[in-house]
Amino acid sequence: MFLAGAAFAYYMILPGAFHFFLSYQSDFAAAMNNENALAAGTDTALSALPSGVLYQGSVESFLSLTMSFVMAFGLCFQLPVLLTLMGKAGLISSQGMKATRKYAVVAILAVAAVATPPDVMSQLVMFFAIYPLYEISILLITRFEAQREAEARADGTWVEEDEA
Repeated sequence: MFLAGAAFAYYMILPGAFHFFLSYQSDFAAAMNNENALAAGTDTALSALPSGVLYQGSVESFLSLTMSFVMAFGLCFQLPVLLTLMGKAGLISSQGMKATRKYAVVAILAVAAVATPPDVMSQLVMFFAIYPLYEISILLITRFEAQREAEARADGTWVEEDEA
């Protein structure tokens, strides 16, 4: 699952992020050409001048952003593994997970806000990648609970809970 998360970040998320950051560079270059035309005496609107935002990418920033995205998505894709193991050990139940969906949404959004750069799009992309994994975990835990109940019924050790 870590490799799946890392591949998702590398092949799906990072190309869009780098396109976004590099679009600043091309906008600045076009504006600089307009500024050079103004200096040469041509009549071009001053509104085309750059707003002062310049992406000065370096190998360090490229690797830093790449590694942070790969690690964040790789670790977040471990969610079904962790929750399924906890469910198999009996620490959590599918009913408990279903009841706490709204808290899971808030927790996933908080983790996405910390793990991604400060823009809403990358946070939402991470949320929409991680939340279905939470739902898959619920399905897996439900399946393990049904298997555990079937084995207990076959052994004769199943105890029905009183419904109040």
